[in-house]
Amino acid sequence: MRAHRIHARKVLVCFCVLAVPLSACGQGGSPPSSSRPPTAPGGNPACDLITPQIAATVDPAFKDTGQIQTGKPPGSPAYLCGYMSKSKGLSNISVALISPASSAQLAETRRTPDCSPVAGIGDFACFQWSGWFRGEGGGASANTILKAVRGTESLDLRYLVPPPTIPGSTTTGPLPDGNAAARALARAAVEAGWGNGSALSVPSAPPAGPQAATNNPVCNFLSADAVKQAFGAKTRAQVLPGEGSCRYTFGAPGTPGPDSLIFSIESHPGGASLVSGPVPPDGRRIEGVGDSAILVVRSEPGGPKSLRPPSAVPLTYLSLMVARGRNMAIFTAQILISPTGPTASQTSDQLIALVKGAAF
Repeated sequence: MRAHRIHARKVLVCFCVLAVPLSACGQGGSPPSSSRPPTAPGGNPACDLITPQIAATVDPAFKDTGQIQTGKPPGSPAYLCGYMSKSKGLSNISVALISPASSAQLAETRRTPDCSPVAGIGDFACFQWSGWFRGEGGGASANTILKAVRGTESLDLRYLVPPPTIPGSTTTGPLPDGNAAARALARAAVEAGWGNGSALSVPSAPPAGPQAATNNPVCNFLSADAVKQAFGAKTRAQVLPGEGSCRYTFGAPGTPGPDSLIFSIESHPGGASLVSGPVPPDGRRIEGVGDSAILVVRSEPGGPKSLRPPSAVPLTYLSLMVARGRNMAIFTAQILISPTGPTASQTSDQLIALVKGAAF
């Protein structure tokens, strides 16, 4: 299914790239069912729409988290805002609001494919679910996405919950619940003033999404064999195509070394301007990769919070954000670096050399 490409998944881990909702007048041009204070000059109406209090109604884990504000990035038609929590892995809420939206933008939202209608929200509203893949160990991550139109505003409000486990993990947990997520997002939209006065009726999420496609174009940016060769892995990768993404999971997620690798690619058409923004404190600019690139390297203890089997070796995240033309892609390697193998610096060099050959 096709959906808004700039969404907050692993992007949030390193770069705070977010997707956000839209809002406008109630059905038939009536005013919102609940009032919002006007946005101050230079403010962010997306963050005014979904406040920390409203985000917490979707998941209490967001109660004490701060807003991740990006405003309206250069070249983006939408105001962006979001929240991230580590209580369930790296779950997040993201909001993209186009206000005012053009007639073409409103029509595009109304034409959202594979979208189940919702009653009680705006002039038009529907739900998408993506990221449910058969065969993904421990249950797939689930994007629950509310698309809505109200007057001259368009909204994209989404909630992402990552998988509770991965192959080989000793931890267990419930699979993402698309029905509960949809009900929570719908109530949040009404609380934010997007209700139209009629009874709220939310469609049911599918029990599982379509079979993962084998022709996902993002998987063609880099082949699984190229990733395997670059890091020296011995096992074959499990390839998990997603919405605008592709993930390669190798066979020993709890054992330090090249086979502890989880490598992912995210495509963000039109997102090149994000690479020209501030460099994170633990990041640096990389020359000779695409038109511009930023590398971020972070480390945290392994174990259940990292969705891996427990390990005494820290989990290292290497994330390379690359702009080419108007487009942007993010290449992320999660790996338990073996004390007897390549260092973090050498592993970064492996990632950079690999991505130089990426075609996107």
